[in-house]
Amino acid sequence: MKKIIILTALFAIATNISIAQGNGKAKNADNSKSKEKTDKVTGNDKEKNKEKDKDKEDKIKHEKGIWEGTSNSGGGPKASKNQPAKVRQAFSRDYPNAGTVSWSKYRGDWTATFRNGFYWSTAVYHANGDRRDTRTLIPRANVPVKIEDIFKKRPDTRWDDVIKIETPKVTKDIFRIKTVAGNATQYLFYNVDGEQVQYNY
Repeated sequence: MKKIIILTALFAIATNISIAQGNGKAKNADNSKSKEKTDKVTGNDKEKNKEKDKDKEDKIKHEKGIWEGTSNSGGGPKASKNQPAKVRQAFSRDYPNAGTVSWSKYRGDWTATFRNGFYWSTAVYHANGDRRDTRTLIPRANVPVKIEDIFKKRPDTRWDDVIKIETPKVTKDIFRIKTVAGNATQYLFYNVDGEQVQYNY
């Protein structure tokens, strides 16, 4: 009888020990899964933060580039909260899928800077809702070949920022090119055919 009680007690102790060890392993497995999840979330957050930072940098570069070379005694564009209804309606009509819109006022016109596919664009409106133009900082790879050929013939001239200007009244897009020759900076305007054109502001 004593042997049965001792064997039963030993069996119970062994069972408890194995269950406890199993639970410990399960807890460790759960903890490592939880840590992996946390690491993944932290990694995702880092990626999202990098994307947001890059997006901010792109927007700042865009805004600097599109207004560079224009003059205004009041400085650059000023943030705006209240735009005329006609301006907002015209913008919604012209760019119904625009993302991340921020408004400002510059030289008496209302400007909407927004996400336009891969790029940032700025649409400029008069107070009556007429769109003056839309400006987009584009990579040199997107410049028409005829314009690129002009600058290949000018090795002493460096060309930097390219702004594509779309106007509702002109069928051909205009490209504003910032050029630097020596210490002189110029802003030249060309149409898609490589013809130099006049454009103000």
